[in-house]
Amino acid sequence: MVTATLKHRRLDLMSLLTPGPVDENWEAEKAGWRCFVMGHDNPSGRRGSSLRAAWQRGYDAASQSRDPVGLML
Repeated sequence: MVTATLKHRRLDLMSLLTPGPVDENWEAEKAGWRCFVMGHDNPSGRRGSSLRAAWQRGYDAASQSRDPVGLML
């Protein structure tokens, strides 16, 4: 019977809700966006690094947004 087999199955929600791996480029883009909103224009990361480029992408995206504060993550 279907109900008998489903009755013994358990789903561990805590294992599904654990944090995933951190994406450093995504975090740098969010930091660039936040810096634009807060008025900071000093980029983080070394010149020419991928994190600095990601920070700049976030900063530039916020500067072109119609509502950077409302869309800030």
